[in-house]
Amino acid sequence: MLPPIADIAPRRARPEVAASQSPGLETLANDNYQFCSQPDPEDGRDGAGVCFNFAKQGDRVDGYYGYPHSGTYVCIWGRTEQDRIVGHGLVLSWPGHPWPAVVPSKYTWRLDNHLILQNGYIIRSLKEKQGPVDWIQFDDVKLDIGGFYQYPTVKMRSPSQLCEWETP
Repeated sequence: MLPPIADIAPRRARPEVAASQSPGLETLANDNYQFCSQPDPEDGRDGAGVCFNFAKQGDRVDGYYGYPHSGTYVCIWGRTEQDRIVGHGLVLSWPGHPWPAVVPSKYTWRLDNHLILQNGYIIRSLKEKQGPVDWIQFDDVKLDIGGFYQYPTVKMRSPSQLCEWETP
């Protein structure tokens, strides 16, 4: 498992890049980024559609993918390959937001047409009063953000605030 990238200090706002003009991820400078499936709403919301918020260092990225303010997100760490991230994922399953049962090495789950999670297994489980809490790791994650919009500034929470790569 790769250790997380430390958050990079925010830089000045960049112009929004239209989906058709989105550069390959490997061409981006080391920085924090937010890409979403819909244009920047510019109305105070953190994002529109499904979003990938990440820190990039070289060809490595650490971030999360999901719907803003929904509680539905997947922590992802891996390497860039053009408009794709290939690596690992981590989700938290709890009574308020349970995940489907995971069958090791046969499990494929698609959040949408952009994210594929495979080879999932529980790496830690706690019994709480409200029910079980499970940390589920996926050893084969593919995220394709081709066609997404690069937002001029990062509006969503930092990945380090939501994604703990080491379980307690």
